[in-house]
Amino acid sequence: MENWQLKQTSNINRILRVKQNLGKIDTISKKNLLVIKHNYFIADDIMFPDAACLAFFTSFEQNHLKYLEQQNKILLVAVDIFEGEMKFYIYCEDTQTCIYDCISYLKSNSLYPIEFEIYNQDNFKTYDKLLAV
Repeated sequence: MENWQLKQTSNINRILRVKQNLGKIDTISKKNLLVIKHNYFIADDIMFPDAACLAFFTSFEQNHLKYLEQQNKILLVAVDIFEGEMKFYIYCEDTQTCIYDCISYLKSNSLYPIEFEIYNQDNFKTYDKLLAV
């Protein structure tokens, strides 16, 4: 996982992983932000997702999002796991196409419902905030 850094946060129950080197930033001209959110069941004191949930979303990231990134369609910049919520921060030009591309993978397991948030013209403001955490 080159170019990724675990950020030190003020909460022991939070894992925030942020990409450090955004070499493909120029390939995404509109810089719209898509946040994919999954609310998971909190099964223990540290509020971390269960192994099956982690496995599914790790597969989503490593097999699906990585492929879309290699196609220069998206730029995954952060993954945040905190108090029952897992978020993937993705910059792309066409958020609607990105949503459809992600749904094709995510609908393969109905145990993990997701929500989408779209921030048009974010221009990496959210990414900069995550770096500052």
